[in-house]
Amino acid sequence: MKGLQIQGVNQVSVVDLPAEPIGEGMVRVAIHAVGLCGTDFALIEGTLGLNVWPVVPGHEVIGRVTESRSSRFHVGDPVILDPLVSCGTCNACRLGRPQWCEHVGVIGVVRDGGAREEMVLPDSQWVPWPKKLPLEDGVLSEPLHVVETILPLIGSEQPSRILVIGNGALGLMILHVLKHYWPDLDIRTYDVIAERWHRALRIGGKPWNPNDKEPMNVVIDGVGTNSSLKMAASSVGNGGHIIVYGVPKPGNVVPNADLLFRKNVRMSFSRLYTHEFRYPAQWLANDVVTSTDIVSDRLSLDEAAAFLREKRWKSPSRWGKAIITIARNPIQDEGEQQ
Repeated sequence: MKGLQIQGVNQVSVVDLPAEPIGEGMVRVAIHAVGLCGTDFALIEGTLGLNVWPVVPGHEVIGRVTESRSSRFHVGDPVILDPLVSCGTCNACRLGRPQWCEHVGVIGVVRDGGAREEMVLPDSQWVPWPKKLPLEDGVLSEPLHVVETILPLIGSEQPSRILVIGNGALGLMILHVLKHYWPDLDIRTYDVIAERWHRALRIGGKPWNPNDKEPMNVVIDGVGTNSSLKMAASSVGNGGHIIVYGVPKPGNVVPNADLLFRKNVRMSFSRLYTHEFRYPAQWLANDVVTSTDIVSDRLSLDEAAAFLREKRWKSPSRWGKAIITIARNPIQDEGEQQ
């Protein structure tokens, strides 16, 4: 089968991969589509700090079951990937916090992911996807799972004024969800890429620039660089909360610690999530977020290889989610329309 493989820094190609055997309790899935995100871009640049090469990327995955050795799934079932791998036995797992597992891993990062024609995994790594929803929408379920992990951190603050730094695909999803739950919330947005910023403003965000003096209750940093963290430190108000979900580069330190201390700021880092996908399908079914709002690029496997190798995600004209379409019409239930 064909798959996209990262062999090292800026080394990526479409390769032939061996078919995987299936055992008891496992499920074979024909992959329909895979999303690319900042984690994948950091992986190919060698800046993630978790590089295990060669590896097939892809942790945002939707497909259909083609073979099942599990009573939970049947041929034709649409499924999304739960990419979180946890041991189930360490203290964090026993406490119901698998994202803090001592042996935590992510499929598509430290082991082969979904950018290939099919995958075979234990049934515990697959989540049913509603048949009434388009398959392509399922590729947004993992990033929306990130949003639902961030949401309780925001809601606990009873926010009145929020700054969202970074208006890429995840930033736009966060804006849509914030507007859904708090329609009157004062949301400021900032991005160095004009097209992303313009789209955030069309959703209802207000422009912010680093010279603004109005303090923010909550700052959400989706970039994770020293410059974005400095912006967060300067803009957050006394007793405020900074939430960082952008992936910091290895060796990055938190700047302006003295300022954060004087302001008595709380700082949270949101890296991973649990195995429970509660809201993504609900948000997509109710048009809180739509693929039209988020997806900017649709690629084949070959196009995705060039996209990654040539770092086209850095183009100033790009604004949203890039997805790889692998199988346009995998097994489809009779009478079901996509």
